[in-house]
Amino acid sequence: MATIHDVARLAGVSIKTVSRVVNGEASVREATRARVSHAIEQLGYRPHSGARLMRGGKSGLVGMITGAISTAPARPWTAGLSAIHIVRGVQQAIREAGMTLILADAGTDGDPEEVASLLRTFAAHRVEGILYAAEFHQQVALPVAGDTPMVLANCFDSRGTPAIVPDDYESQKRAVAHLLAAGHRRIALLGLQQEIIAGRLRHQAFVDTCTAAGIPPADMAHRIAASHRPGVDFGPLDGALRDVLSGPSPPTALLFGNDLMAMKALPTLADLGIGVPHDVSAMGYDDDPAICETLMPPLTTVSLPYLEIGRIAARRLVAMIRRQPQPADPIQRVAGDVVVRGSVARWHQPTLQPTP
Repeated sequence: MATIHDVARLAGVSIKTVSRVVNGEASVREATRARVSHAIEQLGYRPHSGARLMRGGKSGLVGMITGAISTAPARPWTAGLSAIHIVRGVQQAIREAGMTLILADAGTDGDPEEVASLLRTFAAHRVEGILYAAEFHQQVALPVAGDTPMVLANCFDSRGTPAIVPDDYESQKRAVAHLLAAGHRRIALLGLQQEIIAGRLRHQAFVDTCTAAGIPPADMAHRIAASHRPGVDFGPLDGALRDVLSGPSPPTALLFGNDLMAMKALPTLADLGIGVPHDVSAMGYDDDPAICETLMPPLTTVSLPYLEIGRIAARRLVAMIRRQPQPADPIQRVAGDVVVRGSVARWHQPTLQPTP
């Protein structure tokens, strides 16, 4: 492993000069800084974190608390895109900032005592900032992290802690607009449970967007197709789907609460002799490639921008650590985009055949 002595020797400078470059001090000429930086890169030198901490009080560490690992299989009734993608986005941005991420799992439900214990552990390691990521869009009540900067991802609190959350309203609005642009005027939403924020916001966006387009209430069906009871998957889905398709004017497009629900609806559609997209268009939510790209036809959906939420949350935390200007609004909402595949077809009014 390369040492500071090796860097100094290769760059032709003193050890003190190398130290100044590593610590970002301004009193180094650019030509010298470039020479030292090149030697560091060539040798793969990494400063000793303990020595850096003693010198400047900066650990270069960021702590992150998440339940994405332990809760992924524990909540089948809210099953959507895994929050582990938020962790990936955080890791990418923290690495770009030249810092190190320490990841801790808070277990199921983000138990406050467990979170408090992890905060104490992070304080003992002198982390410079803390990120907390929830498994789905929700309001949380977390212990205070003292003076350590903190950013929330996929959640918010009542204290005005900086938070990055999905814009469920705008994302659903874009999904409905895509179906309207394809000529659909009878649309059914097989939605998430209303107990969760995403379920309420997406339903409101569905109603508002259809209403603004002049769609009468009778042509915008809405059914709750997922249950909030533990242990129940998407029990209501089959009945809700059969119900909306059994009327005299069935929908021409189905908008599902997530991609998994769309996948689970296919056997019911097949049982009813309904093909996608020839008889009815289908659209999901999340953009989970493991589902969307393997279905036949591939599923058109709207992305749940977890990766971007993670990146933005980490960059905001780094800016706080470095005392850079912050947005006026503590909550930043990130909307997803429509991802077009093959499950949505343009609707054409059937041509009436003349009576013989």
